[in-house]
Amino acid sequence: MTGMDRDFTLSLRLRAVYALLEGGETFADIGTDHAYLPARLVLDGKYRRAVASDVAPGPLENARRTVDALGLADRIELRLAPGLAGLRAGEADAAAIAGMGGELIAAILEEGPVPPLLVLQPMTREEKLRRFLLESGFRVEEEKLVREGKRIYTVMKARPGGEKRVIGEAEAVVGRVPEDNPKELAAAYLAKKKAVLLKAERGNAAAGNREAAGFYRTVREEIEEYEKSF
Repeated sequence: MTGMDRDFTLSLRLRAVYALLEGGETFADIGTDHAYLPARLVLDGKYRRAVASDVAPGPLENARRTVDALGLADRIELRLAPGLAGLRAGEADAAAIAGMGGELIAAILEEGPVPPLLVLQPMTREEKLRRFLLESGFRVEEEKLVREGKRIYTVMKARPGGEKRVIGEAEAVVGRVPEDNPKELAAAYLAKKKAVLLKAERGNAAAGNREAAGFYRTVREEIEEYEKSF
């Protein structure tokens, strides 16, 4: 981002998070860093106020500079806190947790308190986050892919209150990606996942770990079957 005028533009990744948020009274940005997302949401009138929290003083100071430069100190409250711990139960209509690993996001949700709407953007291990969500009773309503540079990110819209269900390895990797995204983009995302599985399969085969190699091969083949149905 260049400058701090009120017409600033979010990155493609954060725009995808913004798009899945529905609007309301109070938004919470967990791991806010520079507070660009809550600032954009408040400036656009999508939420009346926001809580921007971070576990470390440095990122929170970055957020303070953004908030002060945009004159939003009366509408964005900054809090030093780990995960969702800085929120009061029922305080936020929605929360975004973006730019962290999938396992860390899952750990944050496990601690709570969880708002009615979540938009989650894992940087890595999204299959771990999908498994946690579905097996913990969250409803994953939508998964949008966004390409930024050489990477393809997934952004998940989820709510608590669903039924808990156990999922297999292939479903944890695929999620809602094929049904919620253009075919070409979904295929590119899954190709990257299959390439990782193939590398693991070959590495284990070379090391004589037949069982592990067979596991990775099976998951890869199951993903290919998923693709054929869309």
